[in-house]
Amino acid sequence: MKNNYIIGAGPAGLIAAYYMKDYKVIDKSPLGQLKAPFIPGPRLLQNTTNMSELINEIFGGDTRIEIAKIGYMKNGVPEDKPYEGFKNKYVEKTRGTKSTESSHLSEGKNEIEHIEIGMLTEESYAAVFNRLLEIIKSRGQLIEKHIENIDVNNKTITFAGEGEDIGLTVFYDKVISTINLNILSKLAPDMDIDLSEFKTKTKCFYKTSYDWMVDLQGYNYIYSADSEWTRKTYFDSYIVYESVEPIDSKVIEDNIVQMKFENMPIQIVESKNIDSINGIKMLGRFAQWNHKVKANEVLDRVKLWIS
Repeated sequence: MKNNYIIGAGPAGLIAAYYMKDYKVIDKSPLGQLKAPFIPGPRLLQNTTNMSELINEIFGGDTRIEIAKIGYMKNGVPEDKPYEGFKNKYVEKTRGTKSTESSHLSEGKNEIEHIEIGMLTEESYAAVFNRLLEIIKSRGQLIEKHIENIDVNNKTITFAGEGEDIGLTVFYDKVISTINLNILSKLAPDMDIDLSEFKTKTKCFYKTSYDWMVDLQGYNYIYSADSEWTRKTYFDSYIVYESVEPIDSKVIEDNIVQMKFENMPIQIVESKNIDSINGIKMLGRFAQWNHKVKANEVLDRVKLWIS
């Protein structure tokens, strides 16, 4: 029996485990950021062939196709296309660099075709991964433990724990990591990785009310390079603003701040697209260190692996 493991039961790890039944998933707290008290920004199930097949398979076809419209702020008014120089100005503000990537600003799209499930809207994304977690648990693939150490030379994983679990060590044949490279490097200190190459900038998120009822003009989210916020996303019952620096106010655009997460080091400055390190395969945005990677790219990568 092969000893194959996936590190992390966030979206990437759950997609991989669903298709790769000979792997076990290690995560003490599955779903990660999907358990946050509010959605911190656009979470869309893009309508690709592989994503459509996956969702129909686990939800029995109870789906529909919707269009998310993206706006770009100019002089306080959202427009369908960014003005000349917008992208460079936005990237310099959010990443502190003049180097742009094709994936920045939703890959320059104005509309994204995506899948919603049943009567759900913004909850569709989390619903998929909650369902995948249920399936993986039912198969006995989930190991709900913390990892203390990964020895890439001897190919072992040592678990943290209490009582009899302290120091429990297993050998591995194959490992897929879906966790942030910075976290992985602490678990596997002997890995060949130079962390100075993997820089991040901070992001702040603010959940607000709809106290200021604006004409949305059909936009689902809007980018801005000129205001204190850099993106705002309209959900059914609240707005989420993103910013680089903390916004020291109880209101944003007259909308009351209800909850916030500040100074989160999650903005990738420069994508690297890491395939593997010391034999450990990387899967997911912060594992591959690639800003472009979203759920549909993860799914495509996994399907390619098993084809």
